[in-house]
Amino acid sequence: MPLPSHHGDVHQASTHPEKSAAASALAWLVTAGADALVDETPRNWLAEPAAAPVASPALVARPALLARPGAAIARPAENAAGALAAAALTLLDLDAAVAAYPHPLRCIDTAPQLVTGNVTSGIIVITEQPDTPGAPAAILAARMLAAIGLAPDNHARANLVPWSANRPPSDAEIAAFAPFLTRALALARPRAILAFGQHAAALSGQVLGIAKARAQPLSFGDIPLHATFHPRILLAQPDLKRLAWADLQAFAARISRSIAS
Repeated sequence: MPLPSHHGDVHQASTHPEKSAAASALAWLVTAGADALVDETPRNWLAEPAAAPVASPALVARPALLARPGAAIARPAENAAGALAAAALTLLDLDAAVAAYPHPLRCIDTAPQLVTGNVTSGIIVITEQPDTPGAPAAILAARMLAAIGLAPDNHARANLVPWSANRPPSDAEIAAFAPFLTRALALARPRAILAFGQHAAALSGQVLGIAKARAQPLSFGDIPLHATFHPRILLAQPDLKRLAWADLQAFAARISRSIAS
């Protein structure tokens, strides 16, 4: 699947957002190994892909820090985050509660949004923390989502930690904000969740490394949750992109079944 090589094509893609998004998605497909339009034999492209073995060393599992729906706010009097989250009746209320939460990561000049994008879409992509615009991981994430038809206007995004720590968030930081995210998902009521990375996969309550989590039928309460590698891991280990593409196909098939039903 050759990419455009003429200068005119590149100029048009850079000046037309839709063409630029298509070219970005195509670049992801090629790097993921999708370099042919068809196979030699027929294939059901919407079928669940078989779990493939991971040749690279398994990532170290972390504790499942995010509880299932309701659990993180079952006894809100015991922690300030739980009390603030439980009192929020809307996502706007919840954003205000996070802004008022006294945590070292809090950015006074930056109003947080726990859930951004199209909340009514029923699809939420969860990652560790807000992406730095233009960062390689942010660019790759956008390409991955565009490859399965997810644009900023047809899905929502959420983060385990609402402010960037300029490093992977610690277990304690993720646990501190867990009641807010749990409440956000309860208010947003998504039909499907795509989790980028091991920490986001822990929403399921399973203590698994991402290499195992991606091959498991996970859920957050009764919401199907599909886990895949964080773009940061894919940048460090490009060989995993084929597995990530299989994960994305499985998630796209889940969305299609949800729409059909």
